[in-house]
Amino acid sequence: MKLLQTVFNTEFENTVRSWAETIKTNGCSALIHVYIPYCAEFRNEDMRRIRHILGTCIPDVPVIGCSATGAIIGGLLNDEDAVISLMIFEEESTSVVVVPYYARPDGEDVDKVLKFAQNIPDLKGLELMTAASYSKLERAGRIIDNLPQEIEIFGSVAVGDAKNPAFVFADDCPESYEGSVLVFYCGSELHLLSNRMFGWKPIGYPLKVTKAEGPLVYEIDGKPAYDVYNHYLQIKKDDNFFYDALEFPWEVRIDEETAYLRHAKSVNPDGSILMSSIIPEGSEIHLTYGDPRRIIAHTKETTLKIRDFAPEVINIINCMGRKLFWSDKEDVEISVLSKLMNTMGFSALGEIMRHNGTTLLNNLSIVTIAMREGPKGALPEVDIDLFEKSSNMPVMARLALFINTISEELIEKNNQLNDMLYKASHDALTGLLNRGAIERSIYEYHEEDCHDWHLIMFDLDNFKMINDSCGHLKGDDILKALSGILSEYVKEIPNACAGRWGGEEFMIFIKSCSDDDAVRFAENLRLRVKKDCSHNVPITISVGVTGHRSEECVIDTIARVDELLYQAKNTGKDRVCSDFSTTN
Repeated sequence: MKLLQTVFNTEFENTVRSWAETIKTNGCSALIHVYIPYCAEFRNEDMRRIRHILGTCIPDVPVIGCSATGAIIGGLLNDEDAVISLMIFEEESTSVVVVPYYARPDGEDVDKVLKFAQNIPDLKGLELMTAASYSKLERAGRIIDNLPQEIEIFGSVAVGDAKNPAFVFADDCPESYEGSVLVFYCGSELHLLSNRMFGWKPIGYPLKVTKAEGPLVYEIDGKPAYDVYNHYLQIKKDDNFFYDALEFPWEVRIDEETAYLRHAKSVNPDGSILMSSIIPEGSEIHLTYGDPRRIIAHTKETTLKIRDFAPEVINIINCMGRKLFWSDKEDVEISVLSKLMNTMGFSALGEIMRHNGTTLLNNLSIVTIAMREGPKGALPEVDIDLFEKSSNMPVMARLALFINTISEELIEKNNQLNDMLYKASHDALTGLLNRGAIERSIYEYHEEDCHDWHLIMFDLDNFKMINDSCGHLKGDDILKALSGILSEYVKEIPNACAGRWGGEEFMIFIKSCSDDDAVRFAENLRLRVKKDCSHNVPITISVGVTGHRSEECVIDTIARVDELLYQAKNTGKDRVCSDFSTTN
């Protein structure tokens, strides 16, 4: 496999004619990628001229292209020129098939594309270059993922903005501002390996998306979404919003193991934010920023994987936001890989890759596709510390490191404080509130001049006998099982909290309920414990119930419920006693 590259200049046509001779001599398949600077003054004229020359000089070679920024040539990012890369395949079995999906008569029928792909022999990879919306990509991805897992799926989102819309094109079809181009890579001796590099890390505290519809986020923590950018980052509602916000994407957390990054595209007059994809209402998000330590670690890890694959060419899809993060050191990561192997690609608005069976749109990542024909050759020499030696972090990257380190320390201190507060207010064995926490709740409510509250106090029957006959470990297990039942049950009682009072005694504090409801809650708990807390010995509880009287102090109410508890124990156990006129 060979890689030839050039920029669009006065010698471009002569260069392409020399390429034609190389392809003719080689006699095998080839593929051209064209990257047009998305905001170039003469981008449309340049694109037409480039396509005309390619179509005239090498008409049989398939061509794909898009609007881009920072195309890779000679191992560096070129922001100024259109870059054209030619891959020449040297194995007779290798071929590529380009499908300008937007120009197909069947248009949106992804199922037909899937069936087409399933009938291609020795299919090894599928490249997707797109200007389509995320919703279209998501639907297409779900269908394409029906292809066998060993087939690599990767791609890029063309770059554009409000003034310069993104586009893609293929062969002699007109450019499309909402379509996609597919490239199928085939061959018995063709080998592909995709990887991705991250490095963005959450900063600050988690925020909650309180109002959203699809990719449009209206409110975060009950306030206009834009307030996050205005308050924390001083990013203004102007033409630079997209570029300023791109460096601070959101980490959207799905669960403890799954999160993804999404960036803001624009801000509306009402303060709502249009994101790069759907953000579910209720999601927990963090603002993120590039952590140079993570970037270095991911680059090292991926470089070793690529080296062990022994590629002949690497297609690199670098995020535009990542490029902005490195500022004048934008070539750092690209140049590390390029010192080892032949590289091509560009900085995209989004990076596409199938990971763990699902094709995902990534942001702020680098997706690499290593390519090789035939068996592995000699592995390239790799200095794993090359990145750190050549990075010379820009001031903004060092500032990010400082911010992230401070954030980590603050969050760690906050977690330590929360842990201390939890231990100070919770019982170590059962996880319930301890006596001090329950007492504080009662006294604080009473001091607000609130007298409408009730107490339910209960005790495990015959617990000393259980401990003596079964052992203290068994007794601890019973206490924990009882506490689990109590924790679940108290969730069913409005305005209630429960805790371990001491030993085998427990207390429930209820605000604003009737006498009859308090007794009913106590009786239901007694029955539930008797039914669900069996540990090869009968488990029952004795319960006292009372309500606070406006003329008395808190300690009197507590003393009275304690007396009612012992009345229940002294009159047969496994019962509820109260001092209300309707029950006893």
